[in-house]
Amino acid sequence: MGWLSSGRFIRALAPIAGLALVAVVLYNATAVDRVPPTYQIKLSATVPGSNLASTLTSIDIVFSEKVRPQTAEAAFSISPDIAVSPHWQGLTLILTPSAKLPLSTTFKVHIAPGVQDQAGNSQGKSQDLTFTTIGAPGVLSVVPAKGASSVPVDTAIQVTFDRYMDPQKVVAGLTIVPDAPFTATWNGPTLSIVPNNPLSYSTTYTIKLGDPAVDTDGTPLSPYVTTFTTVGMGLRVTALIPAASVAGVSVRSPIAVIFDGPIDPSSVADAIHLTPPVSGQVEVVTLPDDRHPSVPASASPTQLAAAPAAPGNNVLVFTPDSPLAPHTTYVASMSADVRRTDGEAATAESWTFTTGEPSTSAQNQIVYLSDRGGVANVWLMNPDGSNQREVTAELVPVSGFDVSGDGNTIAYAAGGVVKLMAIDGNNAHVLTAAGAFDYAPEFTPDGTAIVVGRRDATGADQGYWRIPIISGADPKQVSPDGAPGLGSVALHGDELTGSPAEPSWAPRAAFSADGNTMLLVRGADNAVELVDMTGVNPPVVLALTGNSRPIWDSQDNAFYVVASTDQGATWSCFRVATGGVTTRMSAAAGDLTVSVNGNVAFTVRNADGSTHVAFASLGSLPTPSVLTTDPTWSDGSPSFSPDGSLIVFGRFGSQSPTASGGIWIIGNNGSGLTQLATDGAYPRWLP
Repeated sequence: MGWLSSGRFIRALAPIAGLALVAVVLYNATAVDRVPPTYQIKLSATVPGSNLASTLTSIDIVFSEKVRPQTAEAAFSISPDIAVSPHWQGLTLILTPSAKLPLSTTFKVHIAPGVQDQAGNSQGKSQDLTFTTIGAPGVLSVVPAKGASSVPVDTAIQVTFDRYMDPQKVVAGLTIVPDAPFTATWNGPTLSIVPNNPLSYSTTYTIKLGDPAVDTDGTPLSPYVTTFTTVGMGLRVTALIPAASVAGVSVRSPIAVIFDGPIDPSSVADAIHLTPPVSGQVEVVTLPDDRHPSVPASASPTQLAAAPAAPGNNVLVFTPDSPLAPHTTYVASMSADVRRTDGEAATAESWTFTTGEPSTSAQNQIVYLSDRGGVANVWLMNPDGSNQREVTAELVPVSGFDVSGDGNTIAYAAGGVVKLMAIDGNNAHVLTAAGAFDYAPEFTPDGTAIVVGRRDATGADQGYWRIPIISGADPKQVSPDGAPGLGSVALHGDELTGSPAEPSWAPRAAFSADGNTMLLVRGADNAVELVDMTGVNPPVVLALTGNSRPIWDSQDNAFYVVASTDQGATWSCFRVATGGVTTRMSAAAGDLTVSVNGNVAFTVRNADGSTHVAFASLGSLPTPSVLTTDPTWSDGSPSFSPDGSLIVFGRFGSQSPTASGGIWIIGNNGSGLTQLATDGAYPRWLP
């Protein structure tokens, strides 16, 4: 006891107590998070060369660590007050305005104190960001001019804007009439409409552009006019790709001149040039043609004599060595040295086109088919119709396509060949096996495979196949027959068939949420077929003839399809359970779509034969609200916006069913009918 009360004990205990104290301090310093989060406020879209914000910008708040979402969202405010939708991407809170921001308006973003990280540490400081949106576009200078047909023109129309404009909307609404050819070109914000010599002999065309111009944010300005002339003599040009004066062309597009006869390959060396200069290769090719199957090696002389002759090498193609520059006008020139195999010469050609800019994602974009570039390809545009640009760059019509759920990948068919590529055009490769014709590509719900309709080289029906797009699995036949027939290259224009539904070569399948069941409208006979994707049960052909792309309604856990039980005498919307039980829901005419909240849009037929967009909830399907009424037009291919408030659809003339009336939108309550594009067909609003 004496030792315990002595100084020696105290001196022995002191180091131990000190070590314990140090351990506590180190634990608190290293194991306990006491540092509040930090953050930075950014804008997603600003106008190059200025400190102004785009009217389509979102506000991004980037945190240094994971925070409690509700504390971050509660701390946000903006003045003037606007409605925003919060989304999280990793450590970033993305606040997307529900509508385009007003022009020339100053906003103040405020983040109040109180944002907490996952450990509960609270940010004690506020932060502000002030920004101003850009104003309406203005014209800095305009010089008008017009030229005469078949003669050189010395003057030009030159319009200089105070910013980059949307070339497609400035140079829009083309109608052909005789007179005064001239060509539109772009150099940054300056539009030049340059009169030309005739592009070929004897025929003059005028291009009238009547729609209002907009900048790249979709803010309107005013219309302009341009013309061009073609003539034909000797070796006649039948098509130019990209077409003259078209804007939004893919930066990966080849440049092609299609003639009415075979070309002498020895006459084409260095025959096509681009300005600005672009290096590349010129060759003579025959376009893919899936209208005729191969003739078997064992064919008899009679069969060989009856086989169609292969088309001649009538296409001159210039393939750039690397992608073209975006948002740039190119002048394509073909020399007069090109000759037909019999020695007849072609007329020198000169035309212009303007490239668009590749997109890294197609989310919240409208995708559709258009032949404005000279042949039907896939195009994208903003939800307000601005910034229309080409995605695929094929020389034969794209007959069907599908976009992955994340908006990053597209699968499409052209000439019986299915290709897969990134939405920006990178990593393109062929999925179709050698000696096969594939159509109607569609992604499976998990995004790991594509389902296609297939025929072999002789045209024999091979049914439908699941083709993996990741390694480690082999293609598998999921249905033994029903593939679309050959002949997709015969599609013309925007591929309208006179029906409110899509062609047989387009994807016409839907999958259950788990991907185990597929409802298919077959390409061969339009029969509706239920397919067990697991392979346990054989496919079942239902007693229905389909007339639409089916849909899967996740709220009802069932398929919906427009079909007929009387071989097309009458059409109705049917509910199809995964077990195959069908229930008639209401009268319908063509394609249908379902929104995120379970509402349905489809087309109905009027007494005069025209078709119109109708809207209904599942419970009110027998009595839908008809949203469009103009008997001049027939409507097809409705598709909901991501939030279900708007419907995009295509139109064609009621008396000219293969002529496009453009792409339109309307509110699900029938308000706000607006034309987005003057051409195109089969639109789809991607989530």
